[in-house]
Amino acid sequence: MVAEKKYVVAHDVGTGGSKAALVDLQGNIIASHFASYKTSYPKEHWAEQDPEDWWSAVCSTTKKVLDTSGTDPDEVRGVIFGTQMLGVLPVDRTGTILRPAIIWLDGRAQEQADRIIRRMSKTLLFALAGGIPTGKDVVCKIMWLRDNEPKLYENVYKIMDVDSYLVYRSTGEYVYDYSTASVTGGLNFKHKDWDRLLFRLFGLDVNKMPPMKASSDRAGVLTQRAADELGLHPGTTVFCGAGDVPCAAVGSGAVGDGEGHVYIGSSSWITVTMSKSVNDGRKGIFSMASADPDKHLLIAEMESAGACFKWFADTLSYPDERDGSGERDVYQHLNQLASGVAPGANKLIFCPWMYGERAPIRDTRVRGSFINLSLDHTRADMVRAVMEGVALHNRWMLAGVQGCGFKGEKLRAIGGGAISDLWMQIFADVLGLTIERVKEPQESGARGAALIASVGLGVYPGVSDLGKFIEVTGSFEPRGEYRKLYEDKLKSFQEVYHGLKKLYWGMNE
Repeated sequence: MVAEKKYVVAHDVGTGGSKAALVDLQGNIIASHFASYKTSYPKEHWAEQDPEDWWSAVCSTTKKVLDTSGTDPDEVRGVIFGTQMLGVLPVDRTGTILRPAIIWLDGRAQEQADRIIRRMSKTLLFALAGGIPTGKDVVCKIMWLRDNEPKLYENVYKIMDVDSYLVYRSTGEYVYDYSTASVTGGLNFKHKDWDRLLFRLFGLDVNKMPPMKASSDRAGVLTQRAADELGLHPGTTVFCGAGDVPCAAVGSGAVGDGEGHVYIGSSSWITVTMSKSVNDGRKGIFSMASADPDKHLLIAEMESAGACFKWFADTLSYPDERDGSGERDVYQHLNQLASGVAPGANKLIFCPWMYGERAPIRDTRVRGSFINLSLDHTRADMVRAVMEGVALHNRWMLAGVQGCGFKGEKLRAIGGGAISDLWMQIFADVLGLTIERVKEPQESGARGAALIASVGLGVYPGVSDLGKFIEVTGSFEPRGEYRKLYEDKLKSFQEVYHGLKKLYWGMNE
């Protein structure tokens, strides 16, 4: 008798594009495919995307993984989305999109954030919202809509993020998952519902927010139209899904109390699974809801990590290195260049604050730079400095995470940046921790989402049982001989920010 095949189609919907993965119920990836889309920057501090691009990418990649794997849609038991968070997408009663989506990278609402700070004491803000708001926070962006596009705001039926929109597009149901709701600044953690007091204080209509469910809950089933566009059967279960961070935590295998992971993708973060909520709002370090309803995720996030490396590749590489001929991969080539440079990058510092920062500095106006650049430096020095700069900022965040209770001596590593042995060794040396790279680190988000769906299908009792499915394929130990070098470089790195903060604020007001 042939065993019945059962799969989940999991989508990792990020900033640069969306990846579909066909995954079995044990987390093995059978096929995956990626489709890119654009981000527009219509004004300074603005970052927007077209939700139709998300859906188009989801549809094309779903069909591709089914086709390349030869999988019958009958074998697909569920669909789930793991997505970028902190988005704001208003729709009317018919589900019609009213404007381009304001994504996480957008910092336009600083005026609204400053207004909240002026009206409410910091003590009250920490007590109610867990921290000091910035122009990138969801409640501030909704306030911006109300203040700057009042007619549109009046016509809003629901305000969604990426995950809730894709669930709606798939099922016709309006639903927000707890994890994405927990980073909006408007969630009441105790009651797992929107905090009506906060919305009233902010002057916002809480009824414009969709109801909430847990990540592994059933959100609905594929409509006929959605099924036709995806190449799946109508009636296929769609799970509520989660934000990219909770999915990544599951995909890293760091799901037990006190276990942490570091993600190096377009952005970067350090996340620790904890049994209780801990916040350090002054440093932008906070707890969010996990995909596990019994756990929290302590997170410190930086805005630009792999995005800095991509910027360097796109902007400062030679044409023959990025011509798409396939003769040599530009990222691999830059890694090779950097590998020939000694630790410390010949005293060159790169500050990776290319579009503002979240932790441990909450600053939408700070920007990136090369510091101590001289005629003696080479392009190879600059590449290594970029890699070290991202790691140094993670070390700065790590200190804040340790101050919130993280005592671990290792971190799991995931994301496209984790593919690089050189970058992983730099992270180990700079952070002073063992870095464990998981199998197929760039697939961790999709794998984590699929395993969450497996919980929803009743295959496993809970999220805490999923760590055993994640395989470690590489381990990088910190080298003691470079400890002082990177401690000194971190001090200089921090001094750059404090010394230039006033300048950044004046230039980017």
